[in-house]
Amino acid sequence: MLTEWITAVILIIVVGYQGVFIFMQKRDFAKREQDLLNRVMSRNYETYVQGEKLMEPPRPLTAEEIYEMERERGIPI
Repeated sequence: MLTEWITAVILIIVVGYQGVFIFMQKRDFAKREQDLLNRVMSRNYETYVQGEKLMEPPRPLTAEEIYEMERERGIPI
């Protein structure tokens, strides 16, 4: 009786592991496929890179970056 329970638990663990592994593989494949489709659809690499930059959410600026942007650099010539 005990060996049947142990066997059932082990099989459930194996099925769960395989389910998670397949889910992760499908997710990675979808990302790779989307990336390849984007590359094919873009006219050239420059267009692809510009589109990729627009897809990324803008990150918040740090205090140092804001200071550097607002710092007065003199009269531009």
